[in-house]
Amino acid sequence: MWYVIQTIGGQEEKTADMIRKMVLPDCLEECFIPKRERLKKFHGSWNKVEEVLFQGYVFVISEKPGELYEELKEVPKLTKVLGRERDYFLTLGEKEKRFVESIGNREHKTSLSGVMVGEGKQIRVVDGPLKGYVGNIVKVNLHKREVAVEVEFMGRKMELKMGIEMLGTDEK
Repeated sequence: MWYVIQTIGGQEEKTADMIRKMVLPDCLEECFIPKRERLKKFHGSWNKVEEVLFQGYVFVISEKPGELYEELKEVPKLTKVLGRERDYFLTLGEKEKRFVESIGNREHKTSLSGVMVGEGKQIRVVDGPLKGYVGNIVKVNLHKREVAVEVEFMGRKMELKMGIEMLGTDEK
């Protein structure tokens, strides 16, 4: 089962490292931070960079939620275990889990989506993880080579920024 832990924004890697070191291996199958590829311009050329996709969140997979919860109490830098009820916490919903899996690879990294740009800066997704989420795109920033996708996550609407690569223009 998948769980989400809220931490301080910018501290995701440190928190995940602490969890991996401090939590007993039999309580924890995996601890990860979903990331996204993005293009950034440095000294006049576009370069791929990696950034945290869900800022302020660390994901864990465990089949022993009670034991995991007790272990996590000892880890500093945790804000709270999301969805906690009584002494346990709730799993990430199946729909949300499928979304995270569908946009990322085995390392939980979301690659760039290839787009064609048409009239009025309309984009057409040609390939990549955005292909199945075109209707969820709420903002396009061609200058920054990213789009914002609206998704429901942990019971609220959230805009996730995802990287795009412009493959050309759509000529009519």
